[in-house]
Amino acid sequence: MRDRGASLKIAISLTVIAISVLLSSAAVAQEAKAEPDAPVERTLEWSLGLGVASTPRPYVGAENAVLPIPLVDITYKKLYVQGIQAGYWFVDNKHLDFGVRTEIVFESLDPDDSPFLMGMAERKPSIQGGLVFAWKPGKFRLTTAVNTDLMNRSNGQQVSVRFSRMWQFHGRAVGVMPSIGVVWQSSNFINYYYGVTPEEALPDRPPFSGHSAVNIRGSLLGYLFVSHRIRFLAYLEVQRLDNEIYDSPIVEDRRSILGLFGVTCRLGKL
Repeated sequence: MRDRGASLKIAISLTVIAISVLLSSAAVAQEAKAEPDAPVERTLEWSLGLGVASTPRPYVGAENAVLPIPLVDITYKKLYVQGIQAGYWFVDNKHLDFGVRTEIVFESLDPDDSPFLMGMAERKPSIQGGLVFAWKPGKFRLTTAVNTDLMNRSNGQQVSVRFSRMWQFHGRAVGVMPSIGVVWQSSNFINYYYGVTPEEALPDRPPFSGHSAVNIRGSLLGYLFVSHRIRFLAYLEVQRLDNEIYDSPIVEDRRSILGLFGVTCRLGKL
């Protein structure tokens, strides 16, 4: 049951990443069709798909996981629900997006992930919510999100900033989008997911209480429409963890690399 629970947590985390990939590619594709300064008109659209992803876990002794994941994308006007992520755009036009969003915090720790983690208390995924703002000059996009823990597990906050640019070819049938950004995580967030309490401490696992951290992220998204409905997706993300995380005695990897490949089918538009 423990192994099944750990796999479920990993699947949830991968789904969040997959949904962010869908959001990025779908949003940029929609922008390209809009007229300057005109509101983005969205009717009911939905698509389903399946992917496979490989994701690292930074904890000592925890192995990478390769799992199948669902790819879900549903939008209706300014409301969207993508699997375990949902939001609403108050402002939604050619050059500016502003709205609210909730999503799963995919960090988690299971003491059964490795012998080194035995005796640690479980750290559970949570739900965070907040504001998201995107400025879109031309083909560029600068996205800022401010979130707080809504389930009072970490009582932490995250603020992310990402700069990206989409290149599209062959009538938008092919797209490539590199991005770079940072994510700030509060000390409460760091202590919950990477801290070691005095009760959890061992001779080779001393107590640890971190401060706020800033991680650097870079990613590359690519997609290919092989028909009006079928699209292939590929995504690669590299993240460098701040010293406030890497200095934790339960963390052994400073750099994490995530890869995803999948296919989606556009099923409806009303």
